[in-house]
Amino acid sequence: MRQTLFYIPHEVLGVPVFGLGWALGLWLAFSVILLIVLSRQRGWTAEIAGNLPLLAIFGIALYAILPMLEVRPPGLEPLGLPIRGYGMFVLAGIVAGMSLSIYRATQMGIDPELIYSLAFWMFAIAIAGARLFYVIQKWSEFKRETLVETVGAIMKFTEGGLVVYGSVIGGILALYLFSRRRQISMFELGDVIAPGMAIGLAFGRIGCLMNGCCYGGVCDGWPLAITFPKYSSDQLEQLSPPYAHQYSLGLVSGELYGFQLGVDSHGKPTVNTVTRGSAAEQAGLRAGVTIAMINGTIVSTLSDARQMLLRGRPQIQIVTTDDDSISWHVDTIPTHSQPVHPTQIYSSINAALLCLVVWFAYPFRRRHGDILLLLFGLYSITRFLLEAIRTDEGGQLGTSFTISQLVSLGVLALCVGLWLVLLRQPRIDTPSSVAAAA
Repeated sequence: MRQTLFYIPHEVLGVPVFGLGWALGLWLAFSVILLIVLSRQRGWTAEIAGNLPLLAIFGIALYAILPMLEVRPPGLEPLGLPIRGYGMFVLAGIVAGMSLSIYRATQMGIDPELIYSLAFWMFAIAIAGARLFYVIQKWSEFKRETLVETVGAIMKFTEGGLVVYGSVIGGILALYLFSRRRQISMFELGDVIAPGMAIGLAFGRIGCLMNGCCYGGVCDGWPLAITFPKYSSDQLEQLSPPYAHQYSLGLVSGELYGFQLGVDSHGKPTVNTVTRGSAAEQAGLRAGVTIAMINGTIVSTLSDARQMLLRGRPQIQIVTTDDDSISWHVDTIPTHSQPVHPTQIYSSINAALLCLVVWFAYPFRRRHGDILLLLFGLYSITRFLLEAIRTDEGGQLGTSFTISQLVSLGVLALCVGLWLVLLRQPRIDTPSSVAAAA
């Protein structure tokens, strides 16, 4: 796990890198030079003019969006723009997916420019869909005091928080809109890019490993099990997702401290359970009491209490709201989580295998859409199974199934329905409409 690879500094030679700074100036110079060169080579055409919105979007991002993504610790100088391991592997997945799709398109006599154009549509809409799905699912984690802060939190997608099924919905929407605009077969083009979508997912899941998200359940003794460090960021003292999850369940600290935290009806931290025979019980700690102070610091929320305990003092002193003081000695806080299933690696291998399956199945397709539906049908099944060993999400809608498992069932049903429709279509025996349009 390595969430942050490095930081792009906030300032260089006293001038900000982003906002009204170096990056925007260089981008404006590049844009002007590019437009001049293209116009001299081909004249000012509608195609060249079509680049203006894209150039403007990148300029706006450099001026307004990237400054919001910089890390600014309270009371300290800005660390700069973090280059996340997650974002880099997502980018690698996009490049790998495009490259594979272009190779397949070239084999089929399709102009690679068509894939480049589609890639922009799919990247923008798929990322937006993936982020929107995650934000809706976990809205409480993004809501801030002001609209600007809320938008800033939502835009930090390179730190993780992209739901695969959200990107699938967004990607299919982009494919539909693009195909309709170009008046070509959505299913035929989808068959071409299906392997690229799968290999992109394989890289993206390694990004999940770097980020520490999408982790599996505890599996002590399993030879492939991995552990995660206590902090995902030492400078900010942010707990890694698996460590924080296990800590909240008492898996990391329950036996160490001898008790587990909870909250009362007013949200105040309480002692939920006390381990029988522990030093905490021997010191007089009892379940059900409300905590007022830990190690001399007032704690008013469960988060406050956890942070105080995580500082790892050898001596724990708890003062209850009844003014009882209980103290006992503890060992050092564990530096890593308990071993868990590396579900990110499982998912990456699964996506790579799906890529091979749909790649070699392509020559045997009988109707346009066979390969695209094969990919989504197989993925929905494997994703449903992989969710069974993940613990980062709970059951939804009154069931034991996670939201991804429920969506998997829906996707599988949709694939079966579309396949029944495709069976009524004529077999492939006509020239490629995609190649003709390209």
